[in-house]
Amino acid sequence: MRKYLYLSAVCVCMALCFVGCSKDDDEPGGKGAMYEVTIEQSGDFRSFIKSVVVVANGTRLKDGATGESLASPLILSDEELAVEKVTLTTTGKAIEFAVSGSVVDGEDGVVNEPMQWVVTVYKNGKEIEKKSLSFRDGKEIGMDDLICIIIDVTAWSPG
Repeated sequence: MRKYLYLSAVCVCMALCFVGCSKDDDEPGGKGAMYEVTIEQSGDFRSFIKSVVVVANGTRLKDGATGESLASPLILSDEELAVEKVTLTTTGKAIEFAVSGSVVDGEDGVVNEPMQWVVTVYKNGKEIEKKSLSFRDGKEIGMDDLICIIIDVTAWSPG
């Protein structure tokens, strides 16, 4: 249970770091883009505790499997990541788009086989980022166990 709380806290903090507000956020004129993120899992992924945060500043997200409209930021817990593939798309143009995630070993006393993530981000239908990550048993959260993709922050201006 402690790992779940720690993992959720890390992801929420990461998501909040990615969301920014500025006067440009409400301006019309074609800023932003349509995004899609696909998270593909393989290996012994059900034996690890996983969490992913997706932020689409300026629009809502849609679950690719169900078509359900989802609020942003969206936190996918281990329960939502119990399937081999998760796809999320923006319902409108996002000014900023960010994906971050983390993985920790599920049970300290059990040796699990490795798991892999392939995270692909599309902007206006074109692949712009792809990361492949492998996670091994016994490895706690570390920089090599986090994925963080921040896209299209040029539309954001500080202050």
